[in-house]
Amino acid sequence: MEKERIGIVTTNPDRFIQIVRQAQQGDKVSMNEIINLFSDDIEYLSRYIMLPREDAIQSLRVELINIVHDQMTYF
Repeated sequence: MEKERIGIVTTNPDRFIQIVRQAQQGDKVSMNEIINLFSDDIEYLSRYIMLPREDAIQSLRVELINIVHDQMTYF
């Protein structure tokens, strides 16, 4: 599973860029796909935030969504 998620970014970066662009245009399925791609990282990072685990996970997801929407000029 881990290699599959890494594969979309490393072996086919154009597909990842396409997913990001679709998410920036409001496609909820694409945004969920991005969140799923980073779910293991979000879980890992949530351990180091001094909040209840679910709150930390939610905060990281919100920040990821903001990053995707705010970085429109890079793609």
